[in-house]
Amino acid sequence: MTKPIEFNEFYRLLDSVRNGDTKQKKELEWTLAEYEHAKDSSSSFDELGQIFCHIGVMELFDYSGSDDIKYISTLDQKVWDYLQLRMGTGLREYLVEKMISHSNEHELPAKLSKKWDVKIEDLQSNVNDLAKYVSEGIVEVII
Repeated sequence: MTKPIEFNEFYRLLDSVRNGDTKQKKELEWTLAEYEHAKDSSSSFDELGQIFCHIGVMELFDYSGSDDIKYISTLDQKVWDYLQLRMGTGLREYLVEKMISHSNEHELPAKLSKKWDVKIEDLQSNVNDLAKYVSEGIVEVII
């Protein structure tokens, strides 16, 4: 049985930056750099989740056109409606799509299966749910 994963610490850090904590902004930047390659992960799902956290924040910046989390969190509903129209999809769906696309493009289930000695089917069958879980957390904190 795989140890449950959670990213509450990451979401708290994101929330601190959203609230204007400049010291935590540097910590978030460091965490995102670490999560990009997930070298300190504890399991296959933790590694995939860390990569998804990194992708989620980077794609949030792309979707919103800003890399300022505090500013992004102040966007009103009319702006989000416009962004949804411009991007052709809502933020949640956009983030999930980008995470899944990255996973497929880089064959993450196969690579992680080999690295962590887990069944590839277990990883493949959970990619969508993990992408949704991470996306929901990011959106919940930001919007």
